[in-house]
Amino acid sequence: MVKIRRLEERDIAAVKNLIHEIMNGEFQAEKAVFVHDDLDSLMDSYGRLGEAFFVAEDGRRVVGTIGVKREDERVALIRRVFVAPEYRKRKIGSQLLNRAIEFCEEVGYDDVVFKTTSRMSGAIELFKNRGFKPRAKVPVGKEELLKFAMALKGERC
Repeated sequence: MVKIRRLEERDIAAVKNLIHEIMNGEFQAEKAVFVHDDLDSLMDSYGRLGEAFFVAEDGRRVVGTIGVKREDERVALIRRVFVAPEYRKRKIGSQLLNRAIEFCEEVGYDDVVFKTTSRMSGAIELFKNRGFKPRAKVPVGKEELLKFAMALKGERC
């Protein structure tokens, strides 16, 4: 059974490995679009007030990830949404996203945003199904960067 929980020190190597394997195997072009320095120090990168990093764990294996970064006092940014290929279509992405949104509500954010590329169709579908609305499209080289947002309080975003 898959469990969603906060990142622990013992998870860091597995998280980095999972993200690098997926990016190198499926999203080589997207590597240039996103900043990756948060992976150098996950505990520090997601350790400030209003930030968190969650993992999906099956037994002792990390099979999914999601991070919440503080964009400003009212807006949270969802990052690092990854699920191991053999664990997809099991609602693990939905569980991770629900936990991240729950955290954002607990912290008191007004809005949650997510940025992805047009090729990351699984992430786009996941966020649209959860109620996120498209807000922007920006061409970045051969890719298109998409921004999705969801209001947690009213209809502000």
